[in-house]
Amino acid sequence: MNEFAYSKPRGKGLFHRIWKHRTAYIFLIPALLLLSSIKYYPFFTAIFESLFEWNGVNINKFIGFGNYAELLRDEKIRVAFANVFKISIATILVNLTIPMIVALLVFRVKHAALQNFLKIGFIVPLVVPMMVLVLLWRWMYSGDFGMINQLLDTVGLESLKHSWLGDPSTALWAIVFVGFPWVAGLPFLLYLAGLQGISEDLFEVSRIEGASPIKRFFSIELPLMASQIRLVLMYSLIQAFQVFEAPYILTNGGPGISTITPSLHIYDQAFNYGRFGYASSIGVLLFAVLLILTFVIQKLIKNTEKID
Repeated sequence: MNEFAYSKPRGKGLFHRIWKHRTAYIFLIPALLLLSSIKYYPFFTAIFESLFEWNGVNINKFIGFGNYAELLRDEKIRVAFANVFKISIATILVNLTIPMIVALLVFRVKHAALQNFLKIGFIVPLVVPMMVLVLLWRWMYSGDFGMINQLLDTVGLESLKHSWLGDPSTALWAIVFVGFPWVAGLPFLLYLAGLQGISEDLFEVSRIEGASPIKRFFSIELPLMASQIRLVLMYSLIQAFQVFEAPYILTNGGPGISTITPSLHIYDQAFNYGRFGYASSIGVLLFAVLLILTFVIQKLIKNTEKID
């Protein structure tokens, strides 16, 4: 055969792997193009425009890192990130405990019909829009006619009645409490999927050895849910850092700036003050912090597949 004749790529390099799975990559092209147009293009545009004094219409003046220098002097940014870190810690603690316990209890139900009924019961609330949930909680938190204060009045605890959203000491935690009891959601589904993916042989061995339910959890179920725990951590972190609907609807960042978050500050600067360039710089900072924290989580928690 002619040594100059065409031949397929050889070796185990990147190009060889792409060529081997070329059909799959061809089918991915439309999705990648759509993703690029609605996600990546706005993202890189925001990075570029963060270097400008830009009002989104007719002012687009290059100021270099002026917006980032202003971030260092912005009191709202410090409060916003302090608030979002508090929300993140609370969200992570909740999502690492309550949904896991509920998923474990559902998984250990032996009756198939009852287990399926419980799965549906915990999944159905996912279809409720976040806006509806937040509006419901706004009614529950409202003054004398709110359900929480009326309940306190009914049980004789009038002294505990409170302006939950009007007091800076309770407004942020009232926002965190939205969604109680926090059992229905993606973390529950991830934990349940992780438990169902564990080999039945491991449970059989634990039964033979007489392992208690608690020992079985710490020696088998918890270690083999490492991948799900890592996903829940990243999901909770991203969810908390991007929280917008609850503070916007319940308090609009108030009282004062006690419940402001980075996402709410971005919206305020962009659409209320027309400072799209400065809003873009806040978004870039938010992305950088999230990227660093996500990288730390990736390094600290191993995948289930890597656990010995």
